[in-house]
Amino acid sequence: MKELDFIGFLVVSLYSVYTYDMETTKHPAWALAHKKPGTELRYLNGKYYLYAYASTYDKEKKRPKKISGKYLGRITEQKGFIPSGKRKLEQALEFRNVTKPCCKEYGVSLLITKIFSQSVKLLSDIFPGHWQSILAIAYCRLVFHCPLKSIPFRLSQSYLPELIGGKAFNEKTASGVLNAIGGMHEQKLAYMKAFITREEYLLMDATNIFSNSTLITLARKGYQRQTNFDAQFNLMYIYSAKTSMPVYYRLLPGNIREVKAFKNCLLDVGLKDAIIVADKGFYSEKNVELLLKEKLKFVLPLKRDSSMIDYSLLASNTFKEQSNYFVHEKRIIWYQEYHLPWDKRLFFIVFLDEALRIKEEQDYLIRIATHPEGHSIQQYHERRNAFGTLTMLTNLTSKTAEDIYQSYKSRMTIEVLFDGMKNVLEADHIYMQNEQTLEGWMFINHITLQWYQQLYSELKAKGLLKQYSVNDYVQLLTDLKKIRINGEWRFNEITKTSSRLMEKLGITYE
Repeated sequence: MKELDFIGFLVVSLYSVYTYDMETTKHPAWALAHKKPGTELRYLNGKYYLYAYASTYDKEKKRPKKISGKYLGRITEQKGFIPSGKRKLEQALEFRNVTKPCCKEYGVSLLITKIFSQSVKLLSDIFPGHWQSILAIAYCRLVFHCPLKSIPFRLSQSYLPELIGGKAFNEKTASGVLNAIGGMHEQKLAYMKAFITREEYLLMDATNIFSNSTLITLARKGYQRQTNFDAQFNLMYIYSAKTSMPVYYRLLPGNIREVKAFKNCLLDVGLKDAIIVADKGFYSEKNVELLLKEKLKFVLPLKRDSSMIDYSLLASNTFKEQSNYFVHEKRIIWYQEYHLPWDKRLFFIVFLDEALRIKEEQDYLIRIATHPEGHSIQQYHERRNAFGTLTMLTNLTSKTAEDIYQSYKSRMTIEVLFDGMKNVLEADHIYMQNEQTLEGWMFINHITLQWYQQLYSELKAKGLLKQYSVNDYVQLLTDLKKIRINGEWRFNEITKTSSRLMEKLGITYE
């Protein structure tokens, strides 16, 4: 192969000499005076033009091949070489030593250093050797939802490295960072504990993450309601009902049920009091027995068709006569408590939302006409007593009915949380083959999820959720860019939409 390459080089060189000799015989001396190596003369419509060109050896055709280059200028006998307009500009830039403009995303980079300052400070204190890399990967997950291989390119388009510093990044570096922090359990735990207040009201739940890896021991076959037995691992979460912030997570094998893991999660994070708030499919006698055995506090909603619920007072329209009420989000919520005679540790609470009851009743009656295959007047009479109700089984004897109701409603935050993780961050399917790297990856996702929830809470507090999603928020902020001209960073133009959003959220930039 080396001999062939040398022969190709020799042929190209001889071809260039031959071409030069041919040109000297057919062009006048005043035109040839401006021809330099790597250029060629062209005689078009009675005028001479100078172009760049190069020669290469075509291995398939086994002969030289000329590659034409850009137009350099015109040649006349009186004026000599006249550079093209573009060439004049290039020469001027070279003379002034002006660099080409460089434009980078600035809005979200600023957001991370200003709005998420608590997270930045904790990471820099707890992970002194890795905090810039952690922030960089989390930034790419929040803005672009990208995999590891895309992170170096995304960071090259961001101003974040200019703000926080750090070493140059590539895919191997990113994987090494994840592997390193994946093994730092105590440091990760210290970061998570910083977001927990001892007196705080905490909620717990779990979700599953599918994995295609055959090397990760956490990935086990587990059952889902959709009869899906794919390999998966479970993600246990604790979040704050006060701040709506995810504060702790733990990865569990896919064949471990939630109840068995709740206790260890509490011990790991050093909590004695946390409240498990489950969905309506969680209740079973066995699960309740396990929760009581582990001395865990819980709120379990029951399905409306459960035989344990007594709707007789609702049927006789006397429910309110023996009930109390409270106000939740400007709606009256009536409730009655029923202690279980066979177990004094447990009691039911039946809640009635009259506004919801009327709405559900109207919706069902309308569906009798629009969807008769699944609705009938007979079924309406069978179900109407349950409309607008919510029944919960709990052992929270020290909490009021209003506290318990709000704790369940706070579960909606968990749904938003997991929706953000699975759909927005696209973390519902994992392809990693190294378990320690996976642990690091999930820690990055935890940080990103905290940022996501913080932005969600901010939009909600300022009444902007109907106008903007969290993703809208992030993408609009990417419109704020910085451009480097002559070695100096300046703000680039910004759209009115992004400017208005930043004004509503109180985000200022210099």
